Amino acid sequence: MEIHVITDGVQTVKEIIKKILMIHEEVDFLHIREKKKSASEVMEIVSALLENGVSRDKIIINDRLDVVQLQQLSNIHLPGNSFSIQTVKEFMPSLKIGRSVHTLEEAIASEKAGADYLMFGHLFATKSKAKLPPRGVELLEDICRSVSIPVIAIGGIVPETVSKLSNIKLGGMAIMSYVMASDNPSFALQQIKESLLEVEKNEQTL
Repeated sequence: MEIHVITDGVQTVKEIIKKILMIHEEVDFLHIREKKKSASEVMEIVSALLENGVSRDKIIINDRLDVVQLQQLSNIHLPGNSFSIQTVKEFMPSLKIGRSVHTLEEAIASEKAGADYLMFGHLFATKSKAKLPPRGVELLEDICRSVSIPVIAIGGIVPETVSKLSNIKLGGMAIMSYVMASDNPSFALQQIKESLLEVEKNEQTL
């Protein structure tokens, strides 16, 4: 199962760079999701990561197609209110595109539109979405059964909730605050991985 780490929008540019450099070799993808930062700040983050050995193929930019172009990256993640998938595909056919979805209907439509993967959430209660009820595991299972492209779960994923994802054919899980807000992101990530390993062991014994 893929491990995605997403920046949480509250760290400084220097903090983001420092923390990502601590964990980049241990994850599959790194999402730069910084809606309040300027284009130049996002460019600075990406440039620093590339200069310090982070794989270009691991970096996924949220929404900022201009940064993707200028940095010659291969991945973009489109929020539900962003560009249409078809428009981006026509403009940059080789780009790998992810789409955030919140309903089964959105998931099916996004796959038909050409999305390469989906991100569904928020799954569990989380401080970043404190006023919104979690969408839950049942809807996640429905979406995973209904589409053929990978589905990445997000929202409230911590070591204690990883076990609730057992026996779901997920493409991966995305972690935001638990890793990025931690003073020791490497240790936080290791805790997630240990919980995931335990789940996988239990599934194999069933």
